[in-house]
Amino acid sequence: MPNIHISAPPGLGKTSLCLVNSRKVLNEDGRVFWVSGDKLNHERFSQIMSSVPLSKASKFHLLNFGDESLPNNGFEDIINQLIRMCASLESTKLVVIDGWDSNMQSYDKKNRISSLSSLIQKSNNLFEIHITSLSYENAGKGDEKYRIRASNEIEKLGFESWLIIPHLKDEGVRTIEKPNEKLNYLMKSDGIEFL
Repeated sequence: MPNIHISAPPGLGKTSLCLVNSRKVLNEDGRVFWVSGDKLNHERFSQIMSSVPLSKASKFHLLNFGDESLPNNGFEDIINQLIRMCASLESTKLVVIDGWDSNMQSYDKKNRISSLSSLIQKSNNLFEIHITSLSYENAGKGDEKYRIRASNEIEKLGFESWLIIPHLKDEGVRTIEKPNEKLNYLMKSDGIEFL
């Protein structure tokens, strides 16, 4: 499976989708590193991960680059730390960077993309990388209501871009627009349900 960049407006389920994928990896005895610029919603985490046995849940590692005690290059420092840990823990199967664009200033983008590139090179295809970002409203002409942040740069790194949008007709349904496919799903208390 390719590395995936999931982009969506707030509240459409990009974090939940990554948590469901993490649960699958943990249940298969893999290790997950979860990197975030914001605090993980503990209630949502508990809902989705409640079926994971404690012995397997211990392979879920949370790192936060939004910690105010970190210097300005917190994102790069966390990615470098992540690279070292993944190299020493061969059971790593998934790295999630939830909100790679979190609190990002325009001058940060180049450094963050460079850090992502380093992570991909060091991964040696031994684990998958899923990153999320906030999509933004398309102010230009065209049918697309939302655009994926830095999609060209991220796709050059080998990520497949997925855009999550509200379904055009069914309220509560979300649509994942992949390069050659569209999938619909509903948010459920224990994750998501594909339709």
